[in-house]
Amino acid sequence: MREWLSHHRRATPAQKAARAAEILRAAGYRPLTEYPGRAREPWPAACTTCGTTRYPTVTGVRQDQCTHVRPEQPPPGRRARQEQPGGAG
Repeated sequence: MREWLSHHRRATPAQKAARAAEILRAAGYRPLTEYPGRAREPWPAACTTCGTTRYPTVTGVRQDQCTHVRPEQPPPGRRARQEQPGGAG
């Protein structure tokens, strides 16, 4: 993470916006507006799986705090049930 921060601090606003969009796309979002300019500011984006408009932050996505379901992740409630001991089997 430190490496990303050091490059981020020296980057131009256009480079920061491009990197932020790359981060959102990798998490399964399509930005709906231009980069708001700060990583902690909510950014309107559409989920590429279901089309729902969400307002993730770049910081939250980078720290994997985004709670919206991604294709490779089961919903949070379903994941908790699968991990409980004594399940069917």
